[in-house]
Amino acid sequence: MRIAPIALAALALVGSAGCGQLDMTPEGDPSRVLVGEVSWGEATALPADATVTVRVVDATKVGMPPEVLGSQTIHNPGATPVAFRVEYRAEDEVLRHGLNVEVRVSWGGSIRYFNMNGHAVTLGNASDTHRITVNPVRP
Repeated sequence: MRIAPIALAALALVGSAGCGQLDMTPEGDPSRVLVGEVSWGEATALPADATVTVRVVDATKVGMPPEVLGSQTIHNPGATPVAFRVEYRAEDEVLRHGLNVEVRVSWGGSIRYFNMNGHAVTLGNASDTHRITVNPVRP
């Protein structure tokens, strides 16, 4: 009957021998950069007080406001298209679920354009150049 406890101890020792090789670091580098352009369809320049704000948000938590993972505000952006670069932090697992990109163009204290259609960032397109079209706000 003493063989059973000895055999179990030997199995436990053999089973734990490989744990030293277990890599617990997350996949990929969680420090990321989203690059792209915002366009609003018109070739006219925006007023001098205009701002373009691009935010990368995680809206996966139901009932919670979206978590802002990174943002960039561009003052006096000029004419379309406006280049942006947003540094954000997201593990591969978060990108598998997808993140949203929100864009707002404002001047005179009001939002004038925004991206009505959702724009998703995923693990498959995180390193791509993103082109986002914003639409005028209807009064």
